[in-house]
Amino acid sequence: MKHLLSAPIVAIVAFSGLMSAQGNPNLAGNWTIDRGSVPAGRGGIAGIPLATTLLIRVSPADVTVESDTGSGQTVQTAVYKLDGSNNAVPGPLGWDTKATAAWEGGNLVVTTRRSMTGPTGPMGVDVKDVYRVAGDLLTIDRSMGRVTQKLVYRKGETK
Repeated sequence: MKHLLSAPIVAIVAFSGLMSAQGNPNLAGNWTIDRGSVPAGRGGIAGIPLATTLLIRVSPADVTVESDTGSGQTVQTAVYKLDGSNNAVPGPLGWDTKATAAWEGGNLVVTTRRSMTGPTGPMGVDVKDVYRVAGDLLTIDRSMGRVTQKLVYRKGETK
């Protein structure tokens, strides 16, 4: 009898773990920056281009983000794998740029490492982005060392 009572509890725990592993499907869509949320005269964290539009696709294996952060605001695509691996993503010319991503609750957490060998040896920087969705608002909390930035996007029509 004890086993019969514990089976539903095990099933609920397993199902809730599976659901959190799938992340937040509300992150998917076309997002446009809320210009009122960006302080005047500030483009963002130095060296990190500010995306004005994002197209995000969510699958069980990865999250794909298309943004207008390429040269001359061309669209570039980053695929963030959700299997814990560290994979290459677009970054500045001459830098080795890799990212890891994971769901933490309904938030997507992406840590990007940019590294290169300079005249004095290896150097690098880590950038952490936390994607949070509430209704038709997407907030990206970005940090690079002690420097932080909050970006707010509004949801538009999905392409």
